[in-house]
Amino acid sequence: MDEARTPPAARRRAAYWRSRWLTLGVPAAVLAILTVNVLASGPLLGADRWIQVTAQALADSRSWHWLGGPAGLIVDLADPPVAIAVLVVSALTVSSRSRSLRPLIAAAVGGILLVVTVIPAKILIGRPSPGQLRLASGAQGAFPSGHATTASVCYVLAVLPLLPYLPAVARRIALAALPVWCFLIGAALVWLNDHWFTDVAAGWALAAIIIQVTLLLTGTAYSGLSTPPGVPDERIPSRSTT
Repeated sequence: MDEARTPPAARRRAAYWRSRWLTLGVPAAVLAILTVNVLASGPLLGADRWIQVTAQALADSRSWHWLGGPAGLIVDLADPPVAIAVLVVSALTVSSRSRSLRPLIAAAVGGILLVVTVIPAKILIGRPSPGQLRLASGAQGAFPSGHATTASVCYVLAVLPLLPYLPAVARRIALAALPVWCFLIGAALVWLNDHWFTDVAAGWALAAIIIQVTLLLTGTAYSGLSTPPGVPDERIPSRSTT
């Protein structure tokens, strides 16, 4: 009876916040499990070693050795300076087009969250990279992967505000390409023996948290799907597509 009396708008808001907490809770749980596993030398370290040995055996083989070049290019594009530059250019473009500071604010918040989470975590956990017995003095650890986290956050936050300005087909391609691109970055890091797989997985989980928190803090959870000035409504997908 009480639920029946609840206005539809209030029910939608309640459902929205439940979905937001669920969206944040899943990557947070994954990140917590992976962190405890690394700190406690848990069973996933064996899977890390198996993946690393298998990947290096393939990378050193004649049949797959050629993938080193494309993998290196992908990692170069995932370098923090490159990824951050892409985010800044996108934020400036959308801010100029929409005459709003919100894309710039979202980019700044995402960058701040990256700095205050990734670097302290790497230093505190202090996990050596594959092939290292211990960290060099003053070096940061490998967990979570800074490349995987930074690139995922920057490229996703760069693409989302651009979606309303793209044709429907281009929007679908962009949305499908984002997870593929993030996966390729992680795979390249493992292929080049720069990171353990759980470093990359933790980076993906942390990136998902940072993206969601950034959108919530800046009020842009659906900014990529709202109608900007001068763009017809029929080109904008409904919220259900998110």
